[in-house]
Amino acid sequence: MKNIFRSVMTLCLSMALLTSCDKDMGSMEVPFQPYVLSLGITSAGTTTYYVVTAEDLMSSETINAYAKGLEQNGYRDYQRAEGTVFSIGGMGVTSATGIRRDANGFLQEMGDFVFNNTPIGFCQIDANTMAALELPTTPAKGQNLTFYTVDIKTMALTSKVETTPVAPMDDVDWPSVTGMEYAGGNIYVSYVPMNQNTFATPEVKTAYVAVYSYPDFQFKGLITDTRTGNFGSWNAFNGFQKDENSDLYCMSNTSLTNGFSETAGHSGFLRIKAGEMHFDEDYFFDYEALTGHKVAHWLYLGNGKVYAEVSTNQNAGAWSDAEDRCVLIDLKAKTSKMIEDIPLHSGMGGRRFVALCEGGYVYAPVSTNDGLWIYRTEIATGKAVRGARIDATFVGGLFRLQ
Repeated sequence: MKNIFRSVMTLCLSMALLTSCDKDMGSMEVPFQPYVLSLGITSAGTTTYYVVTAEDLMSSETINAYAKGLEQNGYRDYQRAEGTVFSIGGMGVTSATGIRRDANGFLQEMGDFVFNNTPIGFCQIDANTMAALELPTTPAKGQNLTFYTVDIKTMALTSKVETTPVAPMDDVDWPSVTGMEYAGGNIYVSYVPMNQNTFATPEVKTAYVAVYSYPDFQFKGLITDTRTGNFGSWNAFNGFQKDENSDLYCMSNTSLTNGFSETAGHSGFLRIKAGEMHFDEDYFFDYEALTGHKVAHWLYLGNGKVYAEVSTNQNAGAWSDAEDRCVLIDLKAKTSKMIEDIPLHSGMGGRRFVALCEGGYVYAPVSTNDGLWIYRTEIATGKAVRGARIDATFVGGLFRLQ
């Protein structure tokens, strides 16, 4: 996240440069290779993305976008659902594009749909449907949320609800949405109260989750807890991870290096059982008390295991996402194991955490002093090895797409 957190002011001044969209996207075919990566390349304040494929993430050959890939301008987030990778516009770009393989195995942009504003939440409901959420950027620009449903196969917007109020999410300050997930018939939305002018976070000692019904998207209730701080962090969409039972694990960050103005709320984990309107009183993992670190980014691996980056130094610089270490966390046993083979590093440069779990391993890009590399971590042992070099500023997405 360091490209975003390095200077909020610079990004605000550069937003106009990041809103263009190439009308000829999707014209270039990419040969079949199993791994799909979005390579973010930043030059003169403008970021361009190239969606490319790779045969082997541990190869000695460099992964790059030279004379290949689907070019996508504007800031992008990437999220997979079924056999489709959604490229979601951000920072002024309001469209989303579906990328999938055609009958011949080539990557193609198969559709494009446009929201009123940049969506700040996007989650999968079932094998056919996604849900999206828009929030006005300031109170002056509106007092209602907008919910959409999206057909995964046809890439069509199938419903739109504009009557659900932002309140009571704005009771403390305007909400910055950090996560959205569907479980047990409800839509759960985590957020951080954040001043939209100063980016100050006035109340970090409480966890906040707003709950909405599905499919009508009506407000059902606000659930809070003071055992941890706010869930997730600004623009990282990392408040929730869903397990095999559709229960939601919720992560509190409250790190200065990830955009909070103070750190009093403890970093840790709570749980919401699928469909419930309260936090599980029997589950609490105070990660900061155990390790002295704050969880910055995470990926649920299965059976209670998590691959994560943790912030080790709150003096490393506000918004810097610096001095992170990779760890394996066991949410059930409430333990944490440092991955010693991955060096201290800054965040990956995109917004969503980029990592892929496959066959007992986690593959993740890590920026080091000598370049950007894929590291493969064995989940059972916590041992990591360095694989392919990546020629890009950062990686915006990493998926296996058959």
